[in-house]
Amino acid sequence: MAASKKKKGDRDNLLKQEDILQAVLLADSFNVRFAPITLERPRALLPLVNFTLLDYTLEFLTAAGVQEIFVYCTAHAEQIKNHLKESKWMGEKSAYKVSTIVSEDCRTVGDALRDIDNKSLLRSDFVLVNGDIVSNMNFKKVLEEHKARRQKDKSSVMTLVCKEASPGHKTRCKEDEFMAAVDTSTKRVFHYQKVKSAKRIPISVSLFQDNNNVQLRYDLLDTHICICSPQVPELFTDNFDYQTKDDFVHGILINEEIMGNQIHMYVLEDEYAARVSNPYMYHAVSKDIIHRWSYPLVPDAINGAGFTLLRHNTYLSKDITLARGCILEEDVVVGQGTCIGTNTVISKSVIGRNCSIGENVSLENAYVWDNVCIESGSTLKMCIVCDRAIIKPNVTVQPNCVISYDVVVGPDVILKEGTLLTNQIPKASSGFDDFAEDDGKADEPLTEDGPPSYDVSIVGTEGKGFVWIQQDEDLDEDEELVQQIWRLSLDEKDDEDEESSSDESSDDEMSPPSSPPPDDTKMFYNEVLDSLQRGIEENVKCDNLILEVNSSKYAYNISMKELVVLVMKAILEVPILRSTTPLDPVKYLAQIRPLLNRLKPLLQNYVKSAESQMDCLLGLEEFSANHSNFAPILMKVMHYMYDEVEVLVETVILKWYKSTTLSEDPITKQKQHDIRSQVAPFIKWLEEAEEESEDED
Repeated sequence: MAASKKKKGDRDNLLKQEDILQAVLLADSFNVRFAPITLERPRALLPLVNFTLLDYTLEFLTAAGVQEIFVYCTAHAEQIKNHLKESKWMGEKSAYKVSTIVSEDCRTVGDALRDIDNKSLLRSDFVLVNGDIVSNMNFKKVLEEHKARRQKDKSSVMTLVCKEASPGHKTRCKEDEFMAAVDTSTKRVFHYQKVKSAKRIPISVSLFQDNNNVQLRYDLLDTHICICSPQVPELFTDNFDYQTKDDFVHGILINEEIMGNQIHMYVLEDEYAARVSNPYMYHAVSKDIIHRWSYPLVPDAINGAGFTLLRHNTYLSKDITLARGCILEEDVVVGQGTCIGTNTVISKSVIGRNCSIGENVSLENAYVWDNVCIESGSTLKMCIVCDRAIIKPNVTVQPNCVISYDVVVGPDVILKEGTLLTNQIPKASSGFDDFAEDDGKADEPLTEDGPPSYDVSIVGTEGKGFVWIQQDEDLDEDEELVQQIWRLSLDEKDDEDEESSSDESSDDEMSPPSSPPPDDTKMFYNEVLDSLQRGIEENVKCDNLILEVNSSKYAYNISMKELVVLVMKAILEVPILRSTTPLDPVKYLAQIRPLLNRLKPLLQNYVKSAESQMDCLLGLEEFSANHSNFAPILMKVMHYMYDEVEVLVETVILKWYKSTTLSEDPITKQKQHDIRSQVAPFIKWLEEAEEESEDED
């Protein structure tokens, strides 16, 4: 009788364990999106609006009813473990079971799930997320839908959670864009493919012949939240080719007829979910939190944060000092213990704890972390300044810069756009965002004579920091896209309208107001740019490139004058996009010359008449006016196109130079005068050569 009761008790305990909802949280991102910041701290512990990314994800999971969470750590594992031990998640009164799994050999998502399968930790369906998710979604509905589907059909192994977001939406990340074919009634996914730079996506006609309710969706963003069956880790173990979630989804759909497994999709409409997968998304999600689209995950509602919400989305913590005359315009967060000086203007920025901001400082779209000192007269725009960094007086930080931990900049310097500074000499890249823990050995010097000294022309006479350069030998297409995101996507125009990041749109609104569809000219330019980059990478013949450009011309109704100008500007922009660091004029010239020679047949096809040559020169002039690194070498590029590429002649160049059609705008007019001054020696040489030719005649 006792034995019978014991067996019954064991069954009851087993049933209770199966009812517990589990989650696997991947605290490593396995990429280089946030370097050099993550040389010293894992992405999961980076602050987002003064609250750790990992805590945002744990808040979401616990609110969703998850009772047992496995935090999978690889790089910087000790930092993550220490953070959890000191947090409420592992406290004595915690109602949740949070445990860490450490594996220093894990290199991909697939490796992590294979390791978890080997440890036999999962007993039932579980939630799979990354450690950088911000979401306020109601998880109950999607979980019930997944479980009901599993009861009817065990072949459904995964439910992807996506969110409606039209192309151009602020929180729609370019590197994650995908197209899916989904059954509108069963929500089953038949086709899933990342778009990347593809212009055409092949889909079998039989898909539509066999399924009457299939809908193609290109209006979704991947939230990187999914519900998995216990079979998912087993399938990763059986297929070592599965290294990412995308590999898994693609493999399941390809082998569906053989294996019988299926994938389904759940689409969010009004709720918020996004992943901080790169610097652009860091900026976008920060704005969404400040604008309260992620409520209750907002500064004044998170327990222990201690912020007070004021007008114009201004959040102020306790014990801060605001000097008379300082101005906090809008979308500003100021952390505890921070001091702000007189006549300082701050807008659309996040300031961490115990920071010191001097007098006459200007901050716009700046993300300043804890214990940072910014001295008087400095200007920072669209940048990240990490813990304990010091900005000396009269420093200008241009957009898309990163100043990592303990770096000192200044005084009286201008940090060029896209500069990444770190106080450590980076080791050779291992291919991950979250680099390995310090093994106690000194970093290998970058030169034979030992570690280099600080470059005072960059960091200033009192500066301390090295320029971090991406190890780009093995960069794939995704990584190159991320480098573009750093330089091109972080633009203040993203913040023009408060409603641009709204996840709730009105009935007559299909996309956020600040994200209108691009006009035909911009779309044509982007297609030409994509064609040129792909042509260089894949060694496509110029004849085929001409066909592609012509096709785009007719598709967007572009005039021949516009075509010549835009093609010329696109060719000049290719070296900038292919480089992971800002190009100085010397390096730019070294890259543009062989490119012009490589595309010589394409240029000669479009630049023939005197009119088309004037259009070509106009493209050169407009590009030079907007790119300071190109202006100093404009004369040499024109000379090369005249002498080597043979698309310009002296009469047209002289006519362009003497042209009186200058802009009425004083700034633009001054730039045009400056450009003509820079090419004056070349013009003088042409005039002298023309005079000599006339004398000989």
